[in-house]
Amino acid sequence: MSLHSLLKGLLPGPPAASPGTWGTPRMLDRGQVGRPQIAMDSQGNALAAWHHWSEAQEGVYICRYRADVKAWDVMPRRLDSALTRAHAPEIALNYQGQLAVVWHEQEGPQARVCARHMLGSEETWVPYPIPLQVAPGQVSSLHTAMDRHGNIHVAWCLGVPGDYRVYTSGYSSAQGAWDLQPTQLGEASPVPLFPQLAVNSAGHGLVIWSSEGVEAGDHLLACHYDPGARSWSDRPTLVAQGHATYLRMDMDTRGNAVVLWVEGGRAGSQTLHASHLDGSTVEWTPFPPLSTGHSILWPQVGMDGQGRAHAVWRQEAAGAVKLYAKRFAGGRWDEQRTLLVGEVGQSQAHALSVNVQGHALVFWLQHQEAQSMVCVRRFDGKAWSPRPVLVGNPGRREIQNPGAVLSPGGHVAVIWRQGSTQDGAILSAMGQA
Repeated sequence: MSLHSLLKGLLPGPPAASPGTWGTPRMLDRGQVGRPQIAMDSQGNALAAWHHWSEAQEGVYICRYRADVKAWDVMPRRLDSALTRAHAPEIALNYQGQLAVVWHEQEGPQARVCARHMLGSEETWVPYPIPLQVAPGQVSSLHTAMDRHGNIHVAWCLGVPGDYRVYTSGYSSAQGAWDLQPTQLGEASPVPLFPQLAVNSAGHGLVIWSSEGVEAGDHLLACHYDPGARSWSDRPTLVAQGHATYLRMDMDTRGNAVVLWVEGGRAGSQTLHASHLDGSTVEWTPFPPLSTGHSILWPQVGMDGQGRAHAVWRQEAAGAVKLYAKRFAGGRWDEQRTLLVGEVGQSQAHALSVNVQGHALVFWLQHQEAQSMVCVRRFDGKAWSPRPVLVGNPGRREIQNPGAVLSPGGHVAVIWRQGSTQDGAILSAMGQA
């Protein structure tokens, strides 16, 4: 089957090759590279970060895209000065162009959570990484976010077998300093926890994680950050009962939040759940399941500035994995899910981004036999575009770790890793919605 025929089968109508609003994908790095992250400001300037290691050196590398010249830096540059292997770099970037990168390092039994941030928007970085925590154990689920004032929050889990805890640390732009010690949220857990972090532009924060309890049962817990008091809630609030996997959530500018998670059932069946946080009352409202079936994979959610949200996930249907979406508006979810890809091939490795105006972008890999395509679809505030747009054609290469960002100004960017573990490549494509 030709690429033209494959794309034509995705949806009715003529195939949409990559139009002039999308640039040719640019390779940012190659070799033993890790999961890439990308963030963008309101002017279309972007920052990508990832981990690169070789026999000669290893560390966190960054590369900047400048919208005025529509070009990436010629070469990425190393950001950290780590002597140990750095893992899972995460980016925080606000619409003013202020940014920070956090990562963790592991040296034998000792773990270290590090951060490095830029002072102002003139690319003046603090001279060295700041250690947020150094302790025995292993780190999981490290996340960071920044508000419009440049305040930074970081959340992670650290522990040893039988004793795992959720921590947060913050940077105050007014005081120009990080917290002296990380703050523990909730109680210790016998198994690793995977907290998720969200921070809105006003500085309100939310951390959610799934906890396994012998007596109390499995449940989802949340802690809130009050920017006025500059503190996290003393005790977690209950979001929902049950055991959660693929936990994801987002928060809007008013403090409302939506959380998605998958819960397993009998005979391999799974259920996609959702709960909504009212920012004015700080109360959680669960909803009827969004979907049930087999192989519900990687649900993602994004909120706009009016309390509306989009959910996107992959799910097995008729022997193939398809890509679906639902919209949350007016206090309820769509009754029917929207099929984003037609009846051709397997949908793999997707990412979602929603901006404050209510526009959304979904980016995914579509694979069949020896051919694969990197595609996007846009939601313009009223409906999804009638067909996908082809961004790249990576051939037989495997795509991992896709990322997408849709800025308030309508600038869009996607990033992904492709290739093998030893010989991978970081690619990015930039566009205009």
